[in-house]
Amino acid sequence: MLTVSSFTQSLSSTPLFSKTLSTAYERLSSGLRINQAADDSAGLQISNRLTSESLAKNQLRRNLNDGISYAQIAEGGLQESADILQRMRQLAMQSQNGINSDADRRALDKEFQQLKNALNGIAYNTEAFNRLPLLGDNDLLSDNVSSIGDTFVKGNTVQLSSGLRSVAYIPAGSTNISIDIDSFSADDDLQVFTTSGRHLVGTPLSDNVWSTNNVNSTSDIKRFLFLPEEGYAPTASYDGSSLITSGSGTINGTTFTFSGDQHPGITTETLTIDNTNEPLIISVVGQGVFNATVDWDTLGAPGSGGNSFQAGPVNITATNSLSDGTDYINLTKTPVGLSDLDMVESDVLTFENAEAALQQIDNALAYVSESRAFYGAKMNQMQSALKVNDRMHEGLMAARSQILDTDFAAETAKSTQAQIIEQASISVRAQAKSSDEQVLGLLGSIG
Repeated sequence: MLTVSSFTQSLSSTPLFSKTLSTAYERLSSGLRINQAADDSAGLQISNRLTSESLAKNQLRRNLNDGISYAQIAEGGLQESADILQRMRQLAMQSQNGINSDADRRALDKEFQQLKNALNGIAYNTEAFNRLPLLGDNDLLSDNVSSIGDTFVKGNTVQLSSGLRSVAYIPAGSTNISIDIDSFSADDDLQVFTTSGRHLVGTPLSDNVWSTNNVNSTSDIKRFLFLPEEGYAPTASYDGSSLITSGSGTINGTTFTFSGDQHPGITTETLTIDNTNEPLIISVVGQGVFNATVDWDTLGAPGSGGNSFQAGPVNITATNSLSDGTDYINLTKTPVGLSDLDMVESDVLTFENAEAALQQIDNALAYVSESRAFYGAKMNQMQSALKVNDRMHEGLMAARSQILDTDFAAETAKSTQAQIIEQASISVRAQAKSSDEQVLGLLGSIG
């Protein structure tokens, strides 16, 4: 006689169709063809890699959109600055009119001075994302470290104390700087750094002059010298890969000629710099006093450094690199405060002052226009990169979908087939059980 237990056992004799149905249900419910490594081990590995690349391209899209927003805010501030400068230029020209009296020029100057205040207000208050200053002349260097032009008198000798500190900084745009130091037989060494911590000229960290100031490693110099109050960026880290210890060398378009460290009987060191493309920090490391004689042809404006809205590659994977300069965006500011534009003392109270102010305004307008063009070009570049990234992402998602996603038509057909076979199997077995019972019943009645 066919019992319930034997009937259940007979159903389990069709595991193939039960597994097929279970797999089909799993794929239809999740929408994925690969739900575990056993489904397709090679496909799982490929799809995971494609998923990582997809996430990277999504983040790249956000980075580019943030950069575009930043550039738009900066360009908006510069546009308003340009409008103010145009009005100031009108006032300067009006003041040059010979029919104006002194009282007339004083009235014109009142508006002129208020417009200067508005110009500075834009420079200090234009921000993006509530944290990044776009404009303004209050950078770390000009706030915390004096310019070489303020620390030294051109062509004259000044005596200072050495130590582990920034002596002065050289603004970007300076030309033909010469620095001569005499340490009176003490071991005081001249050093030149960038604000990011790149060591350009001087003595390596293995020299005794550093250890006497408790610097024995890159972490020590970061902790004791690379500080915002010394003019360094908060993220500054030591890099001595380009260090010039003596002789001549060119770094980032700037040529340095250095006499090298002192030797027995020699107390002087000399350094010449042909031009500066970025602000440089000067230190004289030691534990004594020194005389310094500094000269130059021209010095860049305090706080200047040019537009530094720039980009660099991000090493996610090679396939994520659209090109150098579009993977992530490093943003700083474009200084357009009154000191940056050399307009702190400008007025239109006299014909001569108005004439001088006119030249200053023309220079400021040229700088602001150049900066606006820079941001406009960057926005166009990022818009193009955004389009390329979206096209690449679309193709990437299509490839990922072919590997990872469920074919609903095929899986529905499989599940339907498995259901029909399983139901038919149950029906046949139920019919067989019924037939067996009928036969047994007939035999029982005959007996």
